[in-house]
Amino acid sequence: MSGFSTVHAAVDALARGEVIIVVDAEDRENEGDFICAAEKATPEVINFLLSGRGQFCTPLLPETAKRLGLAPVVETNTAPLGTSFLTPIDHRTAKTGITAEERCRTVRAMADPTSTAADFVRPGHVHPLLAKEGGVLRRAGHTEATVDLCRMAGVAPVGVLCEILDDSGQRASREQLQALADRHQLKIISIEQLIAHRRVSEKLVSRIAQARLPTGRFGEFTIIAYEVK
Repeated sequence: MSGFSTVHAAVDALARGEVIIVVDAEDRENEGDFICAAEKATPEVINFLLSGRGQFCTPLLPETAKRLGLAPVVETNTAPLGTSFLTPIDHRTAKTGITAEERCRTVRAMADPTSTAADFVRPGHVHPLLAKEGGVLRRAGHTEATVDLCRMAGVAPVGVLCEILDDSGQRASREQLQALADRHQLKIISIEQLIAHRRVSEKLVSRIAQARLPTGRFGEFTIIAYEVK
């Protein structure tokens, strides 16, 4: 087995419209997901993602959810890892919404900044997931990893993911995921790698304000405010 790819290689692959595999921590879900950028999706790519046999989802940011009129499917989220499912949708031009071509049409429209809630019907076959602002530095999940990677690839921050199951219907092991990546020549990275990459490559603390604070007794102080991503 060739081992994991670099984050840079995975980002470049997404920018080219390729599928990658992202795995999370073994003490978390311990699963691997097929991931692609929504705006680069093709029916062939979507059909390949569906071979993962898990849930077909589209991670996105709060502003996209607001623009598309997507609300949480439950008022109180009691899921073990807090995965935030939103209203499932199909593109309004789809016949049933289930085919790879129709799902491709839906996810590409979701990534289009000119799309609105009126372009979709509810319920549908595409399950949006709400990513936390701050990405994997706030929540180390596939939802946030997908959006982070799309941003880094310079494409719309809307991705597509599908969990990968093995032939017995269980979560594919890391060995199986690596073999799958080797067989299809896919880049494979971990969320731990992405977290480490962001911590060393991004400016996470920024100075946002400064003011003078004169005091009669102790002299004049300078107050500086910083913002942490």
